[in-house]
Amino acid sequence: MRSWLLIGANDAEKLEKAPFMGADAIIVDLANLPAGDDAAEARTAIAEWLTTYADPMLVPKPFARWIRVKPVDTPLWREDLIAVMNAAPDGVVLPKTKGPEAIRMLASELYEIEQKLGLKHNSTKIIPQIGETPRAALTLADLTSDPQPRLTGFTWNAASLARGIGAKRTHDTSDNWTGVLQHVRSMTVLLAKAMGVTALETAASSESDYETVFNDAQSAKHDGFTVMFASNAEHIAAIEDAYAITTTEREEANAVLDQFAMLKEAMADPLLPRVNADADREEEPAPEPEEPKPARRVRIIV
Repeated sequence: MRSWLLIGANDAEKLEKAPFMGADAIIVDLANLPAGDDAAEARTAIAEWLTTYADPMLVPKPFARWIRVKPVDTPLWREDLIAVMNAAPDGVVLPKTKGPEAIRMLASELYEIEQKLGLKHNSTKIIPQIGETPRAALTLADLTSDPQPRLTGFTWNAASLARGIGAKRTHDTSDNWTGVLQHVRSMTVLLAKAMGVTALETAASSESDYETVFNDAQSAKHDGFTVMFASNAEHIAAIEDAYAITTTEREEANAVLDQFAMLKEAMADPLLPRVNADADREEEPAPEPEEPKPARRVRIIV
């Protein structure tokens, strides 16, 4: 999986088109759902959308169905989650994750919901968005203290982090990430690799052209990210192209496969273990002859 498309829950037009844009995963964003009667109607519509596209036969390319909820320290996040979980989404993106306690809270809520709905235990995965506030950025290592079985990746949000620290830019004059953003980005990869989960790159700005997104995606790939978010459906092609296997990568992969095939063929030879054992066995030196023992003198007393 390489391209993850984020679509607002209240954008019916984009949701209608999104399943046919070729993304590997679509994340329906509930974070900005309004309160009141409009929210209830929107939740119902999203649950229906998730249920409809659980059928992979309806689209040319099957995709994973995820949601992004509100932060767990804000109102109505539980209500949003409960309302759409009957559609059994594949996972939940948790924004503004301030520490392991936020992940535990979401995991606990998912456990209760899965029990009530008869869903498979731990079937709903979690990907936290991390380091979006100054305090969260300074305590990222704490996220390793309580690994959850639902945890399947880490991602970050460059635009949200920039707002959180009051930054006026995300890139310097050389088009590199600015210091604080680079720190959080690097920690996202390190946390993912340390915990054996997926590292997901933040989305490029929605106005970015193909070349910009392609270059960003290639940089993400080379830096250890295996997935990249897209804020615009038009960015999916650039991400997919950047993550496509190159000729060199294919040759390297084939060389590894050839080595495994040769090893498997060699190990299948019934003579190999005996031959190797004979070759590896060191010839033991012949025992030195024992010196003859002197005859015992027997004294006979008459």
